[in-house]
Amino acid sequence: MKNVSKVIAFSLISMIIALVIDLVMFHQMGTNLLSEEVLWRAGLIVVLWIVVTALAALRMRFCGYVTILVMLYYAAADFGGFITVSPKSSAYGLSIEVLSILGIIISVVGIWYGIQQRRQYDVDRINNRGSANGNQRK
Repeated sequence: MKNVSKVIAFSLISMIIALVIDLVMFHQMGTNLLSEEVLWRAGLIVVLWIVVTALAALRMRFCGYVTILVMLYYAAADFGGFITVSPKSSAYGLSIEVLSILGIIISVVGIWYGIQQRRQYDVDRINNRGSANGNQRK
């Protein structure tokens, strides 16, 4: 259960960073933040987090894979902000770059917990199979 709370926490932080960077990049390009394109993308980022949270809480078989894919998506959004922020040498640009790097690192940690999530599912499944057959481990 400890890993579930870590998955939820790191995915939440990663989602917030990816959302902020995405909104900043849309604003930098001059796109209205209430436009359909921006709202759809922001909604997708939030819905992906909800899916990760729900699957982690339910401990579904493929929850680790979904966590890994969503964290990769968030890391890609952060990397996109890192390479497209302009001007890079301003305080604004540097803060977005630092936030992007932080988001990438947090996404990598989220990927690690996604791998642990899958491993724990397999361990629990093996232990349950052993106890169902009368082979109790000590």
